Amino acid sequence: MKKILILLLLLISINGYSQCVGAQSSTITPPGPYQPGDVVTVSYTLSSFTQINVNWIHAFQINLGNGWTNLTAISGPANPSGSTGNWIWDNQNTFPSGLNFGPGWRFVNVFAPNWGTSSTGPFTMSFEVTVAQTCAPDNLLISMNVFGDCLTGGWSNGACCVDPAYNIYTGSVQIISVTTSSISHY
Repeated sequence: MKKILILLLLLISINGYSQCVGAQSSTITPPGPYQPGDVVTVSYTLSSFTQINVNWIHAFQINLGNGWTNLTAISGPANPSGSTGNWIWDNQNTFPSGLNFGPGWRFVNVFAPNWGTSSTGPFTMSFEVTVAQTCAPDNLLISMNVFGDCLTGGWSNGACCVDPAYNIYTGSVQIISVTTSSISHY
């Protein structure tokens, strides 16, 4: 019985540590719900990135529902104690693995262009989006994907981290009904 319990605890601890992404948080200003024309500022923080199999953090992808427009980067992530290089804003990039990325920030490593950064964080960034002009309750999803260089094709040393997208906001455009008085025809 003890052997089974030890094996079970070992499997649980390995599974619990199998993802690379640490704690994530976000703020969204002003808070929803939103109407057409509203401008929203989002701040996102990833507390840490665990480098399983030397899998380095490579990109932050912003996912938006069809109710948003005018995505604008405000501030990109820092690179605390990381590799030589910098984070750049990119609307679209195809990585060596074929992963179609964007929009968001991706790390450009000076010495190995397809590698990420050895930094483990924290990483904080912000951006602005506007609710599109619409007559329909369009989707206002905002989420963030974090990709390591194993998924992007810059590094292949075992299992890649496949972390789910972090949900920042879920909702739909609030449509205000316009009421008019009846029209008299003479």
